[in-house]
Amino acid sequence: MSATPARDASQSDAFAQLLRGSLLPTAVAGLVCVVVGLFSSPKAAWSAALGAAIVLFFFSLTLLVMKRTADLPPTTTMMIVMVTYTFKVLVLGVVMFALRDVTWASGFAIGLSITVCAVVWLFFEMRAYKRLRIFAYDPDGAASLDATPDSASDASPDPAPHREPRDEP
Repeated sequence: MSATPARDASQSDAFAQLLRGSLLPTAVAGLVCVVVGLFSSPKAAWSAALGAAIVLFFFSLTLLVMKRTADLPPTTTMMIVMVTYTFKVLVLGVVMFALRDVTWASGFAIGLSITVCAVVWLFFEMRAYKRLRIFAYDPDGAASLDATPDSASDASPDPAPHREPRDEP
């Protein structure tokens, strides 16, 4: 299948809608984490901001990778997205583990901010995706890729030949 300009534009719009649908709510959640962190200490607020920035960066990066690989075969796209997802989860875990005991940041605030922002991002990304109404099939496409409805009826034999009714006494 070749990509058409209209298809490329609709894909670009879909990824933009996913980004818009996720970015703003996650930024608000990050801001809430920073404000809550201010009640504890400036270090907690800074740490919450760092955690939110990490989530915003990695999750936006995932959407960018998906947008760039959308024209590849589906199995290749799925493999790349799964590798990106695995890398993202591993890096977030390593960051949370590495920053838990540093003196210049609050590990608890970073971990809590990363967790809250990741959950908010995923929820609103799923919500935005659901609103895209992308079909799992092509409703305007033919039933078969290699045969048109007219040629399919000509090629297959009639399972029950038509018989003229007989008048029997």
